Amino acid sequence: MNITLINSIGKNKWGGGEKWMIMAATGLKSLGHNVVVVSRKGSRLSAKAREENLTIKEIGANSDFDVVACLQFCSFFRDFRPNVIIGCQNKDWRVASMALKFSGVKARVYSRQGLQLLKNSWWYKWTIRTLSDGIITNTNTIKEYYDSFLPVDKDFVKVVFNGVEMVSDEVPGFNYSSFIPEDKTDPVIVLSTGRLARQKGFKFLIDAAASIIAKYPDVYFFLAGQGKLETELRNQIQSLGIEKNFILLGFIEDIHPLLKTADVFVFPSLYEGMPNSILEAMAHGLPVISTNVNGVKELIEEGKTGYTVEPGIPESLSESLEHFICHRDEIDQLGKNAREFVGKNFAVSQMVTNLDKLITRNGQA
Repeated sequence: MNITLINSIGKNKWGGGEKWMIMAATGLKSLGHNVVVVSRKGSRLSAKAREENLTIKEIGANSDFDVVACLQFCSFFRDFRPNVIIGCQNKDWRVASMALKFSGVKARVYSRQGLQLLKNSWWYKWTIRTLSDGIITNTNTIKEYYDSFLPVDKDFVKVVFNGVEMVSDEVPGFNYSSFIPEDKTDPVIVLSTGRLARQKGFKFLIDAAASIIAKYPDVYFFLAGQGKLETELRNQIQSLGIEKNFILLGFIEDIHPLLKTADVFVFPSLYEGMPNSILEAMAHGLPVISTNVNGVKELIEEGKTGYTVEPGIPESLSESLEHFICHRDEIDQLGKNAREFVGKNFAVSQMVTNLDKLITRNGQA
């Protein structure tokens, strides 16, 4: 089967959706499908796809009505003759669907909704019904939300959980000690990762960190990621006087060494789908403190595989962090439970198998 995965994300962006796309493409290719990844020219996604020896077509849709991209897709579809198309941005599946109509090629088009991005408005409902054949999402929470207002069959929105690679114990750990004074013999390492955007809620983590550091000066926060809010967040850290204990690491492609030697992972996002970063932390056996958003409740069983707090409330984050700091030995078991849980339920092979069943069952043009 010929499968096209499309993601027109910006050149410098890299996150859970892009990781999913690479995992899905390589997995489907390993099952014998003819897979082409469509991404923006010069993007990190294109570079990663090349590293994985995936076939690439560079087209970037800039809007739902991008005529140039539509013409490029028409030419590509006539040559490749896809059976199935999965668009990871709303503009991707909309432009691709129109290109199919103009090119005369028949294929099924799926909208991959890793975040809760469709809105209860006539435009979203009309385009999803007329330009796509279904939605693939990664949480039951998002499916329930879409089912509540989309006038479609109950099987139109399908859930395929994200997958995560289980990490070998041989992965080398990151050396945090270069950021910590030598006299700190038992520091607590709090790690968070993600794009520096408002959605991720890092400003609330910084506020929580300030209250923790005031009481526990041996706690150090590390944030790996880059984005538009870097200057704003850096200024917030400096204004609170915690720059020695709250370190911005910038973009780090391989976060596994960071996870290997951290003590706890914090995820302060305001909204999400099913966060890959939490899955990766759990796969390392790290205790996780996360805001209770969308797919998180399908990952974390309170007090057993992690802790959840309400989004946008720094006091809740600091309370959970303080509980962790004061009960480190007891909470280590949470990390072990988390690792076992994701190993059983969120293997990449399982994700690819479920995706393959979906598109081969429904994707014959």
